[in-house]
Amino acid sequence: MTHPSIRRALSILTACSLLAAPAVLLLTGCGSNSDSAASQRATTSNAQSLNPYIDAINRYNRGQVTCDVTITPSLDSLRKGERKEYIFLPDFEKLKDTLEKARSDPKVAGVYPDIDAAADDLLAILKDLAPLAAKMEAYYSANTYLTDNYAQSDEMVAQFFPLYDKFGAAYDKFGAIVTDHFEEIRLAEIDTMRKEGRVNAVTFLELTGKTRELFRMISDGQVDKNAAEAKIGEISALLEKLPSGTASLSFYKSKVDSFIAQVREYTAGNPDPEKFSNVIAKFNYLVAAGNLVDIKELDEKKK
Repeated sequence: MTHPSIRRALSILTACSLLAAPAVLLLTGCGSNSDSAASQRATTSNAQSLNPYIDAINRYNRGQVTCDVTITPSLDSLRKGERKEYIFLPDFEKLKDTLEKARSDPKVAGVYPDIDAAADDLLAILKDLAPLAAKMEAYYSANTYLTDNYAQSDEMVAQFFPLYDKFGAAYDKFGAIVTDHFEEIRLAEIDTMRKEGRVNAVTFLELTGKTRELFRMISDGQVDKNAAEAKIGEISALLEKLPSGTASLSFYKSKVDSFIAQVREYTAGNPDPEKFSNVIAKFNYLVAAGNLVDIKELDEKKK
């Protein structure tokens, strides 16, 4: 089993990585007939309504992954009752502001009622959690613990973790619902591209999906090496179907290879938290590389 702190970082990262790359890709392409064009307009409209929620998730996740080396130890220490001279907490206030902005956007509200409801549940918790976290950080920044022997810290921590645990459950639920709707849009986009004969674009989107599936398999904790190798075979087959393409596509392919190599290193022996962190990093690089690929160019004929 992987280390709990790494598992927490991964559960956050999975949502981030899953949503980050294709959110841009959903706005590409146009149909060759009226039905295809209408389908594309509907897909694009839905994607635009979903994007503010994706943005909220991505901004929060990015901060979590980037600062996990400081945030996770702080949370672990506080939960154990250890007394420190400084703490680092997630940026709840920024997430709260981003979600509030999405909920107040008339182009977003009402399009996905289940996401709206999940966002409202999350905001109800953040209303108390965000200011409490800010107060805790200010307390430690001002070295107030030197004046009261951590008395206020103990009080705030007692309030913090019940809220934080509720937040974790609500955030996971919110992320899962957003992910489900994203997958609906992604599959619709693939179907439209397939009808338009955009073979390379379809292959690329299917490839991004397969790499995410492999990442989720690894994230489950119980690593099935044979299943992972089978998924790698599917990824490799799709990779071979893509043309040499642009510099960005070549770069993306190299990151797929690096990700696969890191997965194999991780599955070769007993679960190792450090190697697992490397898998997370390689997957992040892969997603970032995918964002650089313009799928509109993948099926353009060379002049």
